[in-house]
Amino acid sequence: MYGVEAAGHGLNTSEHSASINAGKVGVLHGNKTYLLQDEHGQVRDAYSIAAGLDYPGVGPEHAYFHATKKIKYVTITDKEAIEAFSFLSRQEGIIPALESAHALAYSMKIAPKMAKNKVIVVCLSGRGDKDAQTIAEKGAI
Repeated sequence: MYGVEAAGHGLNTSEHSASINAGKVGVLHGNKTYLLQDEHGQVRDAYSIAAGLDYPGVGPEHAYFHATKKIKYVTITDKEAIEAFSFLSRQEGIIPALESAHALAYSMKIAPKMAKNKVIVVCLSGRGDKDAQTIAEKGAI
């Protein structure tokens, strides 16, 4: 299984919310988890085009799944998520939420490398019409 984090403008910038891939263990709201932190251990701002992914930490389940290697966590940039959002909307008439578009983008990356008899399941949660204005402002539709 894969979990997909929002890489925003890239992990090499401060504008992402990839707490597992680019964070450290810390405590936020009484929860020990992976957090985006500055050099002093203070929680720093997160960024994602997807409002639901714009948070500097992850819940305890994701921290556990990562620590036990039950799930591999990967990242997708805003640009890749927008491309997946546009692709699914145009090809299938399904408007995914930007949060789900991150997972869709990663599945589109790995699908060509998989055997033809393999199956990918992507959870499309939420409605993408809430993100239409954000996408339009980026010039993607």
